[in-house]
Amino acid sequence: MDVRLPDGTLLQGVPDGTTKAQLYEKLKANGYDVSQLDAPKPEPTMADRLKQGAGDMAAGAVRGAGSIGATILAPVDAAARALNNGKPLNIGGYDIVGQDRRAGMDAGLTELGADTNSLAFKGGKLGAEIAGTMGAGGAAANVLGRVAPAMAARAAPALDALRTAGMSAGGVKGAGGLALRTVGGAASGGLSAGLVNPEDAGAGMLIGGILPGASQLVGKGSQAIGSTLRGPAQTPELQAAIQAARQAGYVIPPTQAKPTLANRMLEGLSGKITTAQNASARNQGVTNKLAAEALGLPGDTKLTPDLLAGIRKQAGAAYNAIGQTGTVQASQAYMQALDDIAAPFVKSAQAFPNAKPSPVLDLVESLKSPAFDAAAAVEKIKQLRTAADDGFRAGNTDVARASKAAAKALEDALEGHLQAIGQPDMLQAFKQARQQIAKTYTVEKALNPASGSVDARKLAGELKKGKPLAGELRDVANFASTFPKASQAIEGMGSLPQTSPLDWALGGSLSMATANPLMMGAMLARPAARTAALSGPVQNRLVQQPSNALARITSDPRLQLNLLRATPVGLVGGQ
Repeated sequence: MDVRLPDGTLLQGVPDGTTKAQLYEKLKANGYDVSQLDAPKPEPTMADRLKQGAGDMAAGAVRGAGSIGATILAPVDAAARALNNGKPLNIGGYDIVGQDRRAGMDAGLTELGADTNSLAFKGGKLGAEIAGTMGAGGAAANVLGRVAPAMAARAAPALDALRTAGMSAGGVKGAGGLALRTVGGAASGGLSAGLVNPEDAGAGMLIGGILPGASQLVGKGSQAIGSTLRGPAQTPELQAAIQAARQAGYVIPPTQAKPTLANRMLEGLSGKITTAQNASARNQGVTNKLAAEALGLPGDTKLTPDLLAGIRKQAGAAYNAIGQTGTVQASQAYMQALDDIAAPFVKSAQAFPNAKPSPVLDLVESLKSPAFDAAAAVEKIKQLRTAADDGFRAGNTDVARASKAAAKALEDALEGHLQAIGQPDMLQAFKQARQQIAKTYTVEKALNPASGSVDARKLAGELKKGKPLAGELRDVANFASTFPKASQAIEGMGSLPQTSPLDWALGGSLSMATANPLMMGAMLARPAARTAALSGPVQNRLVQQPSNALARITSDPRLQLNLLRATPVGLVGGQ
């Protein structure tokens, strides 16, 4: 670029972007008489900028307070001008009363070094104006309440609306409450803006009157939007179930735990049914692992009916030891348990005496003995459990259930016997054996013998029927009860191809339409979305988090009140 100096010298080829200071130093270094040039001011340091900004902000605060003072003194200034032919009163060469105070303050602050056009100055000014006028509505309501107490009592809702800038109306709801809040907001806004500059009172009233209704609409709209984005609120029970499932290693289709808009869109792309099936396939390994661990086996053990029978046989050793403990005295609890088994069949026999008696009655009567040998009781328990298994397989559920209940009654009697003869170690071993055997039967009911997979939903069914599951089996049942679509048996799902003809058709169509073979990659979009839905980052955020700090702050009534009071002045921006 070309630069012409004050003496007429033309400098050609000066590099673009050369600053005045750089040019000055270069000319000085080349011997040019720079006395004809204005020496450039040094670039301000960061400390200089901070100092200037702080000074401008303080000056702005003074100016903001002065705006309110000028309004308060406006009647005095008007009177002075009226008495002095429309001119301010001048004393000693200074306009003391009746002058344009706002212009005078701007000029004085500029002389002191303040930049009245800077953002810091304007921010300080606006902050002081807002702070100085926020209590205008409250002060006016208090004055009215003291001047006319009787009227204040009748107009309490209106005074409350004035005091709160339209945030509330003394408990009045509906259209009447909105009208009172609108009037109160308008009065408060007009007072606040008018205190800064009387010319802005009308605009302040308009803004203050609009705010109560607008804030109500915005609040409802934001709640609706937030509900759509966040989905329905999770119950504490659901949150606990999600956390327990994640700790166990399960994955959950996101919309089943947290149906946010983002999760619905993600599953919409990945395919809800396929995502649930993929989750179930991954969860099957977790269920098998937990079932094995519930039996005291390594998690990777493949469960089979023979293996479960072996566990029962091993646990039965504790039963055999009891056979050497002598005679068992039948307790009242034992007899009552037998009567409870027979009760429905006794009632039927009484109602229909000509009908063939149920075999359950003979079974129960055969067990009613005041005393019996412990070894015989152990053998009888084995026979009853075999009869129960045979009955369930043959569909003779009455005998099966009665046999199972009778075996439990005998086991309870043996527990009482061991307690009575003071055999705590044998009693503990017997309890553990009972629990272990019960677990094997529970697992076997849910086991697919061919695949070795345990059906989590069958365990959930046992829990629903009142089966006293505990530990890992209860964890599996609780998960399947809460998230049944993520607990489907893999045998019923068939193969799980990660792409479908639709994916291939989409990729092929885009590739042909754009003549770009890379567009075949579009066929991976749905599998990628499916992987993302079941990935750790998504799964670890399935429990709804508490509302963020911004949401908590904006829902604070005190902040809402301050916003209603400050907005008219903030938007009008007094002179």
